[in-house]
Amino acid sequence: MTDLGDIEIVAGGEADRPLLSRLSPRWFKHHLPTASWCAVRRGDVIAAAMLEVLPDGTASMEFHGCDESAITACGGPLIDQVLDTARTCGALVVDADVDSTASLMHAELLRSRDFEIHETFDSFEAPRAMLQEALGKILNRMGDRIRSRFETEIVEIDQKHLDSVAAAWSAWIGGSINRGVFDMRRRFHARDSTDPERSLQLVATHENSVVGFCCTRIIEPGVLKIDGEGIHPRFRMDTLHARLASAIYERAEAADIHTIRFDAGSRQPNTRTMVRRNRIASLNQRLHLRRNFDAGAGHPAT
Repeated sequence: MTDLGDIEIVAGGEADRPLLSRLSPRWFKHHLPTASWCAVRRGDVIAAAMLEVLPDGTASMEFHGCDESAITACGGPLIDQVLDTARTCGALVVDADVDSTASLMHAELLRSRDFEIHETFDSFEAPRAMLQEALGKILNRMGDRIRSRFETEIVEIDQKHLDSVAAAWSAWIGGSINRGVFDMRRRFHARDSTDPERSLQLVATHENSVVGFCCTRIIEPGVLKIDGEGIHPRFRMDTLHARLASAIYERAEAADIHTIRFDAGSRQPNTRTMVRRNRIASLNQRLHLRRNFDAGAGHPAT
């Protein structure tokens, strides 16, 4: 066992939850810890780690400290405790989610414990007119030569579509999606009939089933953020994605939107292709880190 001097690592309890939630509010808001640990020095918590293990063998971890010296002193042992417990609980993988403090601020420490990059997420911004013009040229070249194989309808998202959109969002979009689905539902119920965002939430249906969707929000005047966009795998070689994007751009233009912001993960090839084709630079990149217990021997003590 590593000698931590005057630092003691203790199991967290119910009384520690308010402190843990303040240390890592984003993670704690969307996860229920299976176990947690606090690093205590002279009665003060200087760092903490949390772990949620799900029945399907996946686990999510979080880690943060009050300052760099605390992280240096006890970060490794805390993460080792997380990994040991995850393995004992039967987890196959442990994720440091893309929006976790562990991934955002302590990626190198996680890599020293055999975490690897599972997926990257980049943020992009582009003029709406440029994206709309580029897509228009593609649709014009396609003309009548490439026609949709399916009878689909693109309409505004309604109450009856919410469950299907939520299920589709979870199934079709990689990475951490729980927060996005929750916020999509919350914002839908918060909008009234006069809200300009109502016309910027679209769903594509085929035979009364949701086969595509696009959920957005106006984050500042003239700027539209695409929070979630997906197409059923069966329809991805069809023209549906282009028609859905075109409908969003047309409605965005009518709503005086001049800038489009969006995220794209490394497992979203269609969006990545569009980004490269239009030479759109990444504003920033976030990492989804994963420790796979089948990947070989690791650091945790046994």
